[in-house]
Amino acid sequence: MLKAATIKTYQQARLARDRRYDGTFFVAVKSTGIYCRPVCPAPTPKEQNVTYFQNAVQAQEAGYRPCLRCRPETAPQSSAWLGNQAVLKKAVSRIQAGALNQCSLQDFSESMGITDRYLRKLFQEHLGVSPITYANHLRLMFAKQLLHQTQLPITDIAFIAGFNSVRRFNDSFKATMKLSPSQLRKSLSSKNTDRDQQAIQLKLHYRPPYDWSLMHDFLKQRELSAIETITTTTYSRSFNIDNARGFFSAKHDSDNSCFQVAIELDDMTKLLEVTHHIRRVLDLNSDLEVIETSLSQDKKLKPLIKSGLRLPACWDTFEAGVKAILGQQVSVKAAYTHTASVIEQLGSDYNHQYKVFPTAQQIVDGDLSFLKMPNSRKQTLHNFAQWYLETQGEDLSSILSIKGIGSWTYEYIKLRSGMDSDAFPDKDLGVIKAMEKYQLTSSESWQPWRSYATLQLWHSL
Repeated sequence: MLKAATIKTYQQARLARDRRYDGTFFVAVKSTGIYCRPVCPAPTPKEQNVTYFQNAVQAQEAGYRPCLRCRPETAPQSSAWLGNQAVLKKAVSRIQAGALNQCSLQDFSESMGITDRYLRKLFQEHLGVSPITYANHLRLMFAKQLLHQTQLPITDIAFIAGFNSVRRFNDSFKATMKLSPSQLRKSLSSKNTDRDQQAIQLKLHYRPPYDWSLMHDFLKQRELSAIETITTTTYSRSFNIDNARGFFSAKHDSDNSCFQVAIELDDMTKLLEVTHHIRRVLDLNSDLEVIETSLSQDKKLKPLIKSGLRLPACWDTFEAGVKAILGQQVSVKAAYTHTASVIEQLGSDYNHQYKVFPTAQQIVDGDLSFLKMPNSRKQTLHNFAQWYLETQGEDLSSILSIKGIGSWTYEYIKLRSGMDSDAFPDKDLGVIKAMEKYQLTSSESWQPWRSYATLQLWHSL
């Protein structure tokens, strides 16, 4: 049950079509049976005809179908309903990346070290639906997005979205949308005659503020030309995901609070997971209004806060770890010189212009003698790659048992992987300088947003 103050906030945001609340709640209209984003351009319904839901799956389970105009499946993702449940956040993140498309709920729960009964309890308590229902909702919404924004055949879309049969996809889609996939595609055909037949073109939305110039500067300073290109408006790079390779280009569209993303991929079944990675790389899921308000409670930190500063992430934990180890006790420029050498020597060719960041297996099997650094650090890199092969990056804290990896490397990996909003490399030289310069004595009050506080400290210098 929503609190009166929350409902009042939602009312004001809906009437103002405030983009800062896009994705944090959804508006269901009783008279039409449709649910919308708060920024929907349709005529504003009367308040007595409106019901508010904190997430789209709740509206769907209540019998409402998604609006074809504002398209709720493209709303920025929100995790406000997750509260402080770390296990639930981890589960939701994995399901959003398609984890339940490949395994049973029992196997999925066991991989997280919990029972499927406990996981169902968490979902019912915080979301009001089961994990399976939530996963099916995500599949449907992703399929709907692909029907809207691509020319992929409907059969392909069914399997890409994670359905194991076209019949199941059609039945589930029709039950939710009140029309079949082919009927939706037909209704769109006259409006989308200019869509690219080859590339996968998607719009990935975020909630403002988003200072692209700050993100651009951070990425440009660390650009690795062998795998990525950064322009004034675009970030492009190659990637590897579960032995599937691809390339994406994300162009910032500030007017519509989104990135226009073009994706090449040699295994389309990985598309949902790829979009999840891209959202994390560009930090599209964070609610900076909440983060900046929380950090501003520290009166000494508040003057340093640059609004819209996002957390730039590496493609995955392995890439973040390699960069962290190669960056130990050297300048940013030297670290990226080392990383460029690793890519050039061990990475695979992607096309005539780019290579792909090397896999853990390639580093384990590779000869690291070309690196101009102490042999002990080369061994640390080798051991980290071996650890990743054995664990797939799970239980990151266990890397502290690897010789040559200490607290700075561990916290830096957490921060640059984009997996932890509360990483804090207190031994980092930039952090130390900023803390001393601005007489900041403690980071405790910045929790759980110390990753963002770290970026603010770096930027302040």
